[in-house]
Amino acid sequence: MSEEINTDLQDHLKKYLVNEEATEKERVDIARKEAQTNVGKTHPILGKCIATIPARDYMRLVQAYGHATVHSKDFLKFFNREYPDLSPNKV
Repeated sequence: MSEEINTDLQDHLKKYLVNEEATEKERVDIARKEAQTNVGKTHPILGKCIATIPARDYMRLVQAYGHATVHSKDFLKFFNREYPDLSPNKV
């Protein structure tokens, strides 16, 4: 019984990872289009959009490094430099 559950779990994880890889480009393309629509725009409450990160990637970053680090000016400058296509406005 335990071996059967272990095999089912491994199969599920493999399918999940394959799906993540297969849909990553689509998620980044959606974020890229959203970033392009925010170039030069300022939200009346939130201000300028300086980084457009796909939701799954954002949640993983926060989980790994913490909210303060992901929202720090240094991280956002790094993100602007490394991902200019996902950075509609500079920090």
